[in-house]
Amino acid sequence: MRIGIPSNSERYGSNLFYSVQKVFELDGGFDTDAEFSSPFHVIRQIPSTTINSIEKKMAIVIPIKDEKLRLLEGVLSGIPNACLPIIISNSQRSLTDRFNMECSLLDNFCHSAKKKYLVMHQRSKELAELFAAGGYTHLLDEEGLVRNGKAEGMIAGVLLTRLLGKQYIGYVDSDNYFPGAVLEYVKPDNRRFLTSA
Repeated sequence: MRIGIPSNSERYGSNLFYSVQKVFELDGGFDTDAEFSSPFHVIRQIPSTTINSIEKKMAIVIPIKDEKLRLLEGVLSGIPNACLPIIISNSQRSLTDRFNMECSLLDNFCHSAKKKYLVMHQRSKELAELFAAGGYTHLLDEEGLVRNGKAEGMIAGVLLTRLLGKQYIGYVDSDNYFPGAVLEYVKPDNRRFLTSA
């Protein structure tokens, strides 16, 4: 990746916000180009190997509720191979079992792509037990299950990311119509983690 170095920043309290960075290339090459090693160069090169090392430590959480299966498949195809997809579904289980259909799609897709993944239903007893063990009982309803809601699904993604030992987390909506856009979100976003990688 080749990105412009931010030239301006603003401080708000203890937070420092940098100006928007321009992405010149999503793929900046495999190795570091000597031309970009100068501290005075205004464009920074991030080799593919560096990006890949971050992606290996990253989970992408996909909250889903009754979306079209082809949209979920498109989102999965846009996630970099080294990232672990964690799908938190709150899709219906009765009448037409949408969750079961999502699981079948995930099994087939990830088997073909040779990709590991994790899928959990938001209203499962297992997830509720994880919430309770983690001290998140205020997010459980009167039945003792995780409440309905996208925020609760995203919190579930954070818990599972942590339990799986991943250092970084990203979120992608399951209703993204452009699979290539997922890759465009994830790749430039990885540059945020360079200081801690």
